[in-house]
Amino acid sequence: MPANKLLCLTLDLENDWYFNDPELDHLVFDYLEDFLKLVGEVDIPLSAFVVGQTLEAYPEKVDRLGSVIDCEFHLHSYQHDLSKSYDFETEVRHGMTAFRNHFNRDPIGYRAPQGNIEPHEFPILEDLGFAFDSSIFPSYRPGKYCNLRAPLEPYTPENAQSMLEIPFGAFRGIRIPLSHSYFKLFGRPLSSYLSVAPLPDVLVYNIHLHDLYRTASHDELDEPKRWIMKRNLDEAESMFRTNISTLLSRGYTPTTMTEVYDAFK
Repeated sequence: MPANKLLCLTLDLENDWYFNDPELDHLVFDYLEDFLKLVGEVDIPLSAFVVGQTLEAYPEKVDRLGSVIDCEFHLHSYQHDLSKSYDFETEVRHGMTAFRNHFNRDPIGYRAPQGNIEPHEFPILEDLGFAFDSSIFPSYRPGKYCNLRAPLEPYTPENAQSMLEIPFGAFRGIRIPLSHSYFKLFGRPLSSYLSVAPLPDVLVYNIHLHDLYRTASHDELDEPKRWIMKRNLDEAESMFRTNISTLLSRGYTPTTMTEVYDAFK
């Protein structure tokens, strides 16, 4: 366990909800420069989990992240398919190929779409050479996952030999994820609670571009998801600055996912 409390900002770099409409493809990339400015303002490193198909279609956008801010990259599946109708190993291998073709190296970190990972899939990731996974929300989401007994700090999953699970951050006790979408949903009261709440020592704060910037894709969502994703969207950047400032004032040291893994291996 590292001596300092660690804060890791992660970005899931993906399409805007994957509508079957080319006019809605990755619209949020129109705001990439705004995002780069925002991360530059808070001045902390970023760990981006990029979808393989996004990397293939928009390599220049991915490279822009790495050239402007302190950013490292990991894999966020190949096609971000939420149906689980695919063979997991085949999907991951396709993602690894896209990642390797662009970065000339294999990814060491993996994140499943929407936290949807099964216990038997950890050994597959380990056999493929991944050093860590960051898919587990130690929380509860109806119809998606129930991980209320999962550790809040990094740990080795039961089915793995040495691979590290670096879970999403969550408040101790109430187990609400420390992800920007939840701060938008609950608003300023949750941000205020962040200043006094019991928190994990290793805190992964996750964000999507669509958590910050409104596009035509938001209007295509079905209710109630449309309302949820639009809620407090106009305050999203300000809320992000406030939350990061609060965490830094509480003594967290900004770091990357790779550095978290190195601290625990």
